[in-house]
Amino acid sequence: MRSIFHKGQPFLAISFAFLALIVVGAVQAQDASLAKPDFPGIWEDITYSTGSPSVELIEYGSLTCPACGGFAAQVFPRIKQDFIDTGKVKFIFRNFVRDRYDLAAAAGMRCLNNMDATKRALDMIFAEQSTWMRSENPYAALSEIMGREGMDQADFGRCLSEQSVREFLVDMTQSGAQTYQINSVPSLILNGKLIEFASYEDLQSQINAAIAGRALSN
Repeated sequence: MRSIFHKGQPFLAISFAFLALIVVGAVQAQDASLAKPDFPGIWEDITYSTGSPSVELIEYGSLTCPACGGFAAQVFPRIKQDFIDTGKVKFIFRNFVRDRYDLAAAAGMRCLNNMDATKRALDMIFAEQSTWMRSENPYAALSEIMGREGMDQADFGRCLSEQSVREFLVDMTQSGAQTYQINSVPSLILNGKLIEFASYEDLQSQINAAIAGRALSN
């Protein structure tokens, strides 16, 4: 298995063509203040934090990206243990959609009725990524995952059909690409700056430096 610390999966030009096809006239947001869909769901940042940390780490991730799945399985638990649970870092997940199944998974998890359900669905989508993506009908497989959190097939279908939901997710992706020059996933933004890292120890060192820098400035 290729190391998840190698360069992430490129967000190729064909993906931009995909985004243009699924949303006509989508507003290109310039920051994280995206227009919220006219549909029930979780339309704010998916945030993990304890207390009031001064350091912010944002992940832009694709739900169909194997490297993102590897990050969720191998790196995020260590970040959570070392930095989130200790109140040092606020971690934010933002969708960076690349294809129709990615869009369906992102829409489904965000159309759930509370943040905890969305987080559990996000965990399941990544944990079962190789299974649902290779299934005969990935949409049905995703619907089954959402069903574990109380969303029936009809609601899943309505969520996927809602134009404002699709626009929200495309705007989030375009905003990340434009604001931070993201061209691969997963991408990490540490206190507003796109960073690269070769190992968890490298990432840990950069986060610790950011924590130390904030402490000195206070």
